[in-house]
Amino acid sequence: MDALPSISFVVIGRNEGPRLVRCLESILASDYPSDRIELIYVDSNSTDDSCDAAAKLGAKVIRVNPQRPCAAIGRNAGWRQASHNLVHFLDGDTILNGAWLRNAVQAMQDRSVACVFGRREEMAKRATIFNFWAHHDWYVPPGPADSCAGDALFRRDVLERAGGFDETLIAGEEPDLCFRIRTMQGLTILSLDEPMTLHDMGMTRWRQYWRRCTRTGHAYAEVGGRHRGMHRWRKSRWRNLFYAGGTPIAAVLSLGLWTPWPVIAWSALVLAALLRNAIRIRPRVESFSDALKYSTHHYLAKTPTAVGQCVYWVRSAFKRQPQALIEYRTPQNKTTGDAV
Repeated sequence: MDALPSISFVVIGRNEGPRLVRCLESILASDYPSDRIELIYVDSNSTDDSCDAAAKLGAKVIRVNPQRPCAAIGRNAGWRQASHNLVHFLDGDTILNGAWLRNAVQAMQDRSVACVFGRREEMAKRATIFNFWAHHDWYVPPGPADSCAGDALFRRDVLERAGGFDETLIAGEEPDLCFRIRTMQGLTILSLDEPMTLHDMGMTRWRQYWRRCTRTGHAYAEVGGRHRGMHRWRKSRWRNLFYAGGTPIAAVLSLGLWTPWPVIAWSALVLAALLRNAIRIRPRVESFSDALKYSTHHYLAKTPTAVGQCVYWVRSAFKRQPQALIEYRTPQNKTTGDAV
């Protein structure tokens, strides 16, 4: 026990209510000495009793109220007031796995590792098709990774050298930070094949799904355009445009030429791509039918993602005001828990 280092937890949220309490209690109940855990809760202008609830559980409460809210602001406010060199970020709608911390700390003994994270999974992955898709979206193969998501353990000194999260970004702040850490400091972002957190997506409507995908597209355009070394993201941007534009182009050609063959050919191409992708991901899902369902999401998402990219490019070209936070959920008190 004496060898275990102290950890500062930075939990961000807004109007999370009982979910925040559940998150903080999961940290305190983890298999780790409670006297080596510092709780920091960063609140983004909640109108419920989130701050009082966090304080009652022993958390240091930091309130932020930016004109243009984003997760980066909350995370930066938290880690900059952390007392320890190991800083674990969590979103307020997650539950920490009790055994995770010891596995994470052991991995961080390697000084070349700047950040470590495990499996983030949906707690009700079959409640809606959107939860199912999100559950599989969180998957990252174990080993060195390009980036983490919102739940991860970092070294504070690494965050300091990197300057923290970029507060001008409304999405993609983790890939941006991880890219800078990997390329400028030569350190590793490490994915472990260990359960880390359960997440409460709570998505039930297509409009929410559309907005989540447009936010992803915004991140692809802004962050992918900023870092030429993010080859996978840059390729994805053009792939999104290809599949999003293919359907209307095929439809126009069919109407103009008065023949169904352009639509038939395009549909066959998309179906072949969907099946190929389903075969590729089959080893990590429960059945081939699940692989098909998840693969369908890959292609459905390309249109709203491409829309998000194009909106960013147009706004940038005309020097419009930066895009406000794209909220896609309606959790408790009609606000999003991710908006900090």
